[in-house]
Amino acid sequence: MAVDIKDGIRATVPDPKTSSDSNVRDAYQIARLLRNAFAHSPFSPKWSIDPDCQNKTFAVLDVITLDMTGLQGAVSDWRHYGGPLALFRLCRFVRTKILRDNTAPRKIVPIPESVIFKQGDVIFERV
Repeated sequence: MAVDIKDGIRATVPDPKTSSDSNVRDAYQIARLLRNAFAHSPFSPKWSIDPDCQNKTFAVLDVITLDMTGLQGAVSDWRHYGGPLALFRLCRFVRTKILRDNTAPRKIVPIPESVIFKQGDVIFERV
């Protein structure tokens, strides 16, 4: 996801690293830093941080935050950036705010009429 986020931003914003919009700039840096960590060592990702990004905090308002303070060479942990859900929210931010993709309205899912439980080999249905 980080690769696609980075590429999507680059395709839309001419120079995302120096963008005047801090959300665009930080979204790009977060995606780039995550991509670098996993690209060089996918099974044990480590932070490989450029000198200009070390000891800085990157944040996309109400979406994701990545504090790079003291992480150079450290093993990447999902707690550093918020994990898969934060990365999903970053994808959605890039898709809707930067790429200007229209999202379909959410569908209302009806409450199920029957409730079924399984306990061991026995299946129960609530009546």
